[in-house]
Parts: sequence; C-alpha cells; structure tokens
Amino acid sequence: MGAMMNAALIRVAASLLAMLLLALPFATPAQDLKPDTQGRIDFDSFTPKTMFDLARERRQNWAAQRVWGELSLPRGAGDKVPAMVLMHGSAGVESSMSQWVDALNDIGVATFVVHVFEARGVKRTAENQTLVPYSADLMDAFQALMLLAGHPRIDASRIGIMGFSRGGSVAFQTAIEPLRRAVVKSDLSFALHIPVYAGCNQVYWSPRVTKAPLLNLVGAEDDYATARPCEQLAERYAEAGTPARTINYAGAPHSWDAMYQPFLLEGATSAAPCGVLRWDIEAWKITAERTGATIDAARLGEFFDSCVIRGVHVGRNESAFRQSRADVKAFVRQVFFAGK
Repeated sequence: MGAMMNAALIRVAASLLAMLLLALPFATPAQDLKPDTQGRIDFDSFTPKTMFDLARERRQNWAAQRVWGELSLPRGAGDKVPAMVLMHGSAGVESSMSQWVDALNDIGVATFVVHVFEARGVKRTAENQTLVPYSADLMDAFQALMLLAGHPRIDASRIGIMGFSRGGSVAFQTAIEPLRRAVVKSDLSFALHIPVYAGCNQVYWSPRVTKAPLLNLVGAEDDYATARPCEQLAERYAEAGTPARTINYAGAPHSWDAMYQPFLLEGATSAAPCGVLRWDIEAWKITAERTGATIDAARLGEFFDSCVIRGVHVGRNESAFRQSRADVKAFVRQVFFAGK
C-alpha cells in the first residue's frame, strides 16, 4: 500500500511540474522596480494571433514579446501617485504625446507611454492595420497595468488608461471584464478610461464591464473613425452601469491634438462606411449593426473589401486640443483626487 501511495504521489507531483513548465512561457514575473525608476522600462508581453485567441486564452497562440514604455513621474509628489497608461494610434508614438504627458504630470499624475509597434518591427499601421493585430495593443495595455501596479511610487488602485485612435479602442476594450480576466488573474483593473477620437466601428462587447468612469472624446469633423459610433458605444457602456460621458468638439478632425496642420492622409484606410460590426464575446457572434445580419468570420475579408475606403483628414485643431486638455485634467482630478 505504501509503495502504491508513493507512486501515486510521484505521478501527481510529475503532473503538477509539467503543468508549471507549460505555464512558464506565459508568466510575466513582477519586475524589481525602485522608487526612482522612470524613463524607458522594458517589460514582457505577448502577441495573440487574434482577439479570439486572447479572449479564449488560447495561449498556444500567444507569442512572447518584449516591449517597452516610458514612465514619467510627477515632480514633488507624495509617496504614492496615480498613473495613466497612454496608448498611441496608428502612426505610433508621435511628438503630440508629450503634451499629454506634461498635462498629466502637471496635476500630479504619472504617465506610462506604451510603444506597441516598434518592438514588433512596425512603424505605423495607418495604411495596413493588419501589420499588428489589435489584440497586441490590448495585451500590452493590460501588461502595463500589472507592471505599474508593482511600482513603489504608484498607487495600484489609481491607474487609468487614455488612448488615441487605435489606442482609443483599447481604452474602451480594457473595461470589458471577459477580456480583462483573460489576461489579468486578479481584481486589478483600470480606475478610469479616456478614449480620444477612438475607432468604434469594430466593437468587442460584453455587458460585463468594470464600471470604472469613462470619458469619451470625439471630433465633429472626424471622417476617419467618425464620432457617432463612439457616442453610441459610450451609451452602451452607460446602459451596462458605467458612469460614461461623451464630449463632441465642434470643428475637430481626427488627431486634433497633432503637431501638424490638417491634411488629407491619402493612404489611410477607414472602415467607417462599413458601419459598426459587433463581436458578442460570449457567443463570439459577429453582427453588422446597420442591417442586423450575422457575418461569418471566414467572410470578414470579403465584407471589408466591399466598404473600406482610403483617404481621411487628420491634423490639429487648436481650440479642440485646448478644451480637451482642460476636460481631461478635470476628469482625472475628479476621479483620482476626489476628497483629497
């Protein structure tokens, strides 16, 4: 009996060891960050082949990827400060990002600008969004959240996310619980969300949301992502219990915070004419909201080929930038510093 018991224990131990070894490639161990650590921080992430692979935790399709972000701590702040993860758009990290770093640092909030593209050998995706799967942006955002939560100077309960264009989609998606729980194996979540001229024509949806406050910023003259789909998406979050507010800036095109004057970006692709496609995460059913038709995943390429256009306007609108900067600072102060 004793020999049989020992053999059984050995088999169990061997099985557990095998499971541990299989899990190791997907582990993201906490880094030994110091209180004064800032600047460039390299961290581990993954590139899931598709959003389905992320949502369903098909980890065999999560390619390990080393990426980085730039952390800026505010001066003269106390021991624990709030932080914002900043996610760039299709053009990569542009010089305009520094305006938001300065604005948030100025009110005592740390910023972490995530570089999604460069580590993956890509400069921009405006002309071809398939160069980097959208799942990679979302994965990097969640990995950045977990990284910052372990920083000695950052308050893990006050980490928000702000994203622009393609990154704005991530600012929406990180509030979806099935997506968060596929990556973050704890109760850690973003404390606020700020999508800025986000792409809202492809929506991954579940009514199970974190309910963290959301500020949705759109431009009335945006012919790239367009405003109405994001207004409707914010309304959907509100119906699910999220304190959500949308601000629409008159005269503002896409990328109204850019450091260049408005121009026609001829090669950029836009799916705005296709209407909203909604992926219901639990059933993974794809619906064209304009017609109510169900779209077979195998025919998505054909669907987009019939409606995607090229040529959109992007560029600065000074009035919209100044007002959006003030609106963001007021919102972040309200959420992060209420009662302090």
